[in-house]
Amino acid sequence: MFKPEIFLFMRKSLLLVLLLSCQHVFGQSWELGAGIGISTNTQPTGNMEYVGDQGLLNYSTTLKLAYTTKSNWQFVADGHLLELSSKSSKKYGYYWNDGLYIASVGGDDKKLVYSKYTMSLCLDVNKKFAFANNTGAFYVGPSFGYGFARNNSKKFNSNESYKGPDGGLGFVYGLQLGLTKDFSDKIAFNFEAAMRAYNFHFTAEAPQRFPAEKLHYGIIAFPITIGLRYYIFRVESSSYGTYNTRRNRYF
Repeated sequence: MFKPEIFLFMRKSLLLVLLLSCQHVFGQSWELGAGIGISTNTQPTGNMEYVGDQGLLNYSTTLKLAYTTKSNWQFVADGHLLELSSKSSKKYGYYWNDGLYIASVGGDDKKLVYSKYTMSLCLDVNKKFAFANNTGAFYVGPSFGYGFARNNSKKFNSNESYKGPDGGLGFVYGLQLGLTKDFSDKIAFNFEAAMRAYNFHFTAEAPQRFPAEKLHYGIIAFPITIGLRYYIFRVESSSYGTYNTRRNRYF
């Protein structure tokens, strides 16, 4: 004969299982991250005369310091370093550089380097969506900051047809979408795809402009990086309270 106590026990057990399986886990953390990868970019706008028609894969690196709140909002001090360049099947005319006329640009299967070392310092504001087992998360959010374009316009590599001037400055904005997957309590794998829009202004003159104009252009890069995150400090919380992973207890 089926006893009511058994039915009540089974119902309570099922309810407990459902509650535990549906609970959302949040956490606070400080993370240090680094990544390396590739980037491609659009062609420059503004008064940059040398506009390529062939995209290239360039290098990209990133360094981040991130703080995540209990509600899974993440604030990131984000540094990117990448190259902005392309190729052109079109041949442009001669240009003036420090008292010398330099041979025509483009049409030679060589790179047009707009910025060899493009640095940006941004604040990212991400919303994280934690995995059910709390071993990682997806994140997405906007980014705002400032950028710097650095070049040695007097030094050409064998695969370079043009080097832009040094000293570009301007605001940067963009988006990032990423994935973090924990290896352990301290180390996680990170993948990120981003968009960064640069708006650079230079004190140098724009090439092929008569009368002379100060160079300015906008350009968008799409860096993709993979790397590691190191949890400097990490506290997890759940419906039971806040769990300190270093002390192995809730509080």
